[in-house]
Amino acid sequence: MPDSIRLKPKEFLPLPRTIACFTFLITALAFIAGSIRNELALILLGTIFLAILVYCFLAVFFLGIVHRRKALSISMSIIPDNVKAGENGELHIKTASVEPSRFWKLPATLIRCELFLETKDGRVIRHFASVGDNNLDSILVKDRGVYFGEKDSFVISDAPGFFRLSLPLEQRSGPRLFALPSSIEEPIKITLKSGGDEQRKEVQHKKSDELTDHRPYYPGDDPRRINWKLYSHSPIGELMVRKEDTLSPPHLRRLILIDTEVDQLLYTLDEGRRAVDLLCESVLSAAQEFSALGVDVSFGYTGGKIISAQSGAAVLSAKGLALALAWPAAVLLPRENMPRAYLPDPQDDQFVIIFALPRILQPGDTESALDNFLRKKRRGLEIIFLYDKSVIADKKRAVALEDAAKHCVSSYNRKTGIHAEKVVVSPGWIT
Repeated sequence: MPDSIRLKPKEFLPLPRTIACFTFLITALAFIAGSIRNELALILLGTIFLAILVYCFLAVFFLGIVHRRKALSISMSIIPDNVKAGENGELHIKTASVEPSRFWKLPATLIRCELFLETKDGRVIRHFASVGDNNLDSILVKDRGVYFGEKDSFVISDAPGFFRLSLPLEQRSGPRLFALPSSIEEPIKITLKSGGDEQRKEVQHKKSDELTDHRPYYPGDDPRRINWKLYSHSPIGELMVRKEDTLSPPHLRRLILIDTEVDQLLYTLDEGRRAVDLLCESVLSAAQEFSALGVDVSFGYTGGKIISAQSGAAVLSAKGLALALAWPAAVLLPRENMPRAYLPDPQDDQFVIIFALPRILQPGDTESALDNFLRKKRRGLEIIFLYDKSVIADKKRAVALEDAAKHCVSSYNRKTGIHAEKVVVSPGWIT
């Protein structure tokens, strides 16, 4: 038995289920009614029920004593530990012994392993697997997310379901399963605007007599050549410089932040989780297009850190993109007595694109992760409020969601250097 798992004697006692309590009550009533009315049939019925209850209790208790040592050496894992959401994973069950894990049973008893995984926003995978010569089982990974779990157990029960004995299994801490998102069919078109941290291997200067043409401002350009009149008329605050030089193509870098805060006045928690899934799927499609253009894309999400390409790699791989987007989890938009969430700060002056869910803006709503981030961000920022009205079950909240999206765009577009827009996503189409 592993040293880290010490069971108390009472943990070897099978626990009665609800059906066992009702059956015991019926047994007691049968004995009482049979004794009062001298009905042998009722006494016989009570005797049969009592015999079944006693057998089920003793069988489960005996198997728990016999199998406890081998059971506590069991470990379960899903290999590989990354599966696309909606597909099946392969559950591997193994013991410390190299021999096959054979657990003999008594009649009318069940011996199974229970896998229990959970995401930070409350999604659960609960799966029962039989143990025997074939310690492989298929498991459906329905929803996206990073799943943790240290609550696996070895379960012995009787076939009628009267009693259950559950022995905890030791499992590794940290993520145990990555359920990866799929990209949406029609990716969101995002224009590669100027700004942000961009790198050139060589800079070639060539003078031009034409001062009327302009191009986007790149870091390293002479700020004296910025056309401030154009900047003041630009709806998104984009810096332009007079075209006096021709430069080698820059290496673009983009930071995509996913704001997973869910407004409780618009979404239920389950609706919010599905809405965050939609954000991740849309970001995956956009990031794949960026990567195809050679853009270096990094990610951040509410309450997390920035994920970028590994050292030596130009851009995140396709697998790296999907793994990064398994991490975001729905966070309830802070109201009273709720901890403050945050968006990670960029390490340099990258151009930032934020994907967020619409929320109801009210005076004093300044503790959201998005608003806290905007206080520190200087310029070069785009916010996309993305939503799907079909996710909302209530029609009134669906109308409120549409109004909230329009209000968000109007409110954030009034801030200097920010361009906000709303994108409506429905199955098969985008507007």
